[in-house]
Amino acid sequence: MAKKKSKAKSRRAAKPDRMAWAASPGLRLGVVVVGGPGRPRCGGMGGGDGACAQGEILAAEPTAVEIEWPTLGGADQTWLGEGLREQIIEQIDSQLVGRSLDAGALASVGEMLAASGWFDTEPRVARTGDSTIRVSGVWREPACAVRVSGRDYPLDWRGRPFPIEYEAGTSGLRVLVGVRAQVPLDAVGTLDVINPWPGEDVEVGLGLLAPLLREPFAGQVAGVDVGEYFTLGRLSIVTDRDSRVIWGGRFGEFVPGEATTKQKMERLRAAASNPMYERRIDSGAQRLDISGEHLILDRTGTP
Repeated sequence: MAKKKSKAKSRRAAKPDRMAWAASPGLRLGVVVVGGPGRPRCGGMGGGDGACAQGEILAAEPTAVEIEWPTLGGADQTWLGEGLREQIIEQIDSQLVGRSLDAGALASVGEMLAASGWFDTEPRVARTGDSTIRVSGVWREPACAVRVSGRDYPLDWRGRPFPIEYEAGTSGLRVLVGVRAQVPLDAVGTLDVINPWPGEDVEVGLGLLAPLLREPFAGQVAGVDVGEYFTLGRLSIVTDRDSRVIWGGRFGEFVPGEATTKQKMERLRAAASNPMYERRIDSGAQRLDISGEHLILDRTGTP
C-alpha cells in the first residue's frame, strides 16, 4: 500500500495545510517516494498473498508509489503540505484497490489525477516495477487566491481553482479581492476545478499581479482589488499594509486619460526606491493614485 488508509477527506478540509507556496514563476519537480518494499499480491480481486507464478498479473495495491511532487524555484521540498499529499495518495489508492496493475488501472489513475485540479495536463502514470507505479507530469502553478465570502480559493495563472479552500488570510498566497462572481460549481455541486473562475475581473487581476511579482518591490504586494473594475474600469494594488495604490485599467492597455503602463511602473519603482517615503510603493500613504496625469496622495488616517 502507498499509505495507510484513512477516512476520505472532502475538498474542504477542516484544517487545510498553509501552503509554503509563493507566486513566483517556474515550477520544478522533485521525486518523493512514499510507501515501502513489500510482497506483491497476485490473482487480481480477492487474490491471495502467495508468491506470483510466472505470467500472472500483479494485483492492485502497489507497495510503493513514486510521485514527482512540485516545488517552486530552488526549494528542496515540495510546497504541498503533508495533509494534501496524503489526500492525493489516497485518491490514487482508491483507483487501485481490488484491481490488477494493468493498463486500465493506470489509465484510471491518470484520468482521476487529470480531473483533480492539481495538474496542468493529464499526468503520466507508469508501472516501474513489480509493485511500484510512478506519477509524473506538469503541476499547476499557484498564482493567488480569490477571496469570496470569507474564504480564500487558490487559483493558477489561468484562473483555474485548486481543489482546496482556506479561511481568509490563511492560504499564504496573494489575493484577489472584490471579485464579482461567486464560487463556481460543477455539475455535481462541488468546486469547479477544470474551468477558469468566471469573470473578466479575475482575468485582468491576474494580468496585473503577474508583472508586479517580477519587480524588486514584490514583497509589498499583497494582492489586487478588482472591486471597481466593472463600475469604474480600474484596478488597485493591495499592499502588505492594506493600503491601496490605484492602478487604473487593464495592464498593458491604453486607456484615454490615464498614464501609460510604462509610466505607472516607473512611478512604482521610483516610490519603492525613495527613502523620503519609506521606499514604499504607496509612498507611506493609505491611498496613492498613480493612474492619471498627476499623482494623488491621500494620507488620511496615516500615522
